[in-house]
Amino acid sequence: MTAMVATAMDWGESFILRKVWGLSLASWAFVIAGLCAFIGLLWDGAWHASWGRDTFFIPPHNLMYGGISLAMAMAVGLLIVLSRHKRDADYIRIGPLQAPLGIWISIAGMAFMFASAAFDDWWHTNIGHIEGDVVLWSPPHFLGLIGALGTLGGAVLFVLREVPIPTRANGKPIWVWQHFSVPALGLLLTFTYLSFMVAAISMDRYVIYDKLRFDGAVYPLLALLLGPAVLVLSQRITNRAGAATFAVALGFVLNAGVAFFVRDLYGFPKAAGLPIMALVSALLLDLAFKRFGRGYKWLLWFGPVFVLTFYATEYLWAWYLTRYPWWPIENTLRMIPVGVLVGTASFLLGAWVAERVERAGFIKHQPVK
Repeated sequence: MTAMVATAMDWGESFILRKVWGLSLASWAFVIAGLCAFIGLLWDGAWHASWGRDTFFIPPHNLMYGGISLAMAMAVGLLIVLSRHKRDADYIRIGPLQAPLGIWISIAGMAFMFASAAFDDWWHTNIGHIEGDVVLWSPPHFLGLIGALGTLGGAVLFVLREVPIPTRANGKPIWVWQHFSVPALGLLLTFTYLSFMVAAISMDRYVIYDKLRFDGAVYPLLALLLGPAVLVLSQRITNRAGAATFAVALGFVLNAGVAFFVRDLYGFPKAAGLPIMALVSALLLDLAFKRFGRGYKWLLWFGPVFVLTFYATEYLWAWYLTRYPWWPIENTLRMIPVGVLVGTASFLLGAWVAERVERAGFIKHQPVK
C-alpha cells in the first residue's frame, strides 16, 4: 500500500509540474481559472441584471467556480507533493507543509471565495432582495472579490517563478512584443485578470446599472485607487512597455465579447459594461515607461496626465453609454483634484510593490541585447 501511495505521489508531482509550452500545468491552471472567472463574472452580472436572482447553480456560476476548483485542486496538489521533499529555503513552511509563497496566498484567497459562495447563497435567500440582487458590494460578494484579488496576486507570484524576465544591461524596458513567448503571455494574462478584478471592485453598481453612470464624482476615484498601481506593477514586473495597454485592451475586448454573446446572440436585456478603464491613459503610461524606465520621479508629473486623460476618456465612454453622463458636472470637477492625488499615489504604490518583489528575489532575469 505504501509503495502504491508513493507511486501515486510521484505521478502526481510529475503531472502537476509537467511543462507545457514553457509553463507547468499548475501555472496553466491559474491562467485558465482566471479566464473562467473573468468571463463568468461578466456573464453573471448580465444574468442577474437581466433575470434577477436565480438558483446558485446557474451557468455563469458553474463556469466561475469550475475554474476556481481547477486552480484549487492544482494548488492543493502542489502543496502536498512539495511537502514530501526536504525543507527548501525558497518555500514558505507552515507545520509539515511547504510551498512557494504564491501558492499559500492563492489557497487563502480561494478559501475566501468558496466561503463567500456559501455566504452569498444564504444572503440572497434570507436578506439580499434588492433590485435583482446584483449589487457587487454586498458583504458576500465583497468577500469573494477580496478573495479573488488574493488568488490572482498569488497566481502572479507563482507564474513569475517560471517566466524569465528579459532584461537589458542598461536597465531600459523592452517593448511588449520583443522576446515574446508563451510563458510571457501567461504572465500578462494573470495581470489582465488582476486589472479586471480591480475594475470590478471599483465599479460596484456602475458595472451593472448604466443609469448610475450619470454620476462621475465617486466611481472614477474608486478606479484610481488601485488601478494605476496594478498597471505600473504589470510594467515593472514584466519589464515590458505595453504591458499596461495589453491588460486594459484585452479586458475591454473580452468584456465586449461577453456583452455581444449575451445580448445579441441570447437576448439578455442587459450586459455588464466596464469602463474603458484608461485605455488611452494606459497607452501613454507605456510610452512614458519606455522613455523614462524605472524610477519614481517621472511618475509624480505623469500622474496628473494619466488621471486627467482617464477622466476625459471615461466621460466620453459614459456619454456613449447613457447620452447624459455626469450631471451635475460640478460634482465631478470638484473631485478631480482628489483624483489626481489618489491616482499619483497609486502609481507610487505600484512602483514600490514592484521594487519589493524585485528585492525579494521573485524575478529571474534573462539578459537580452
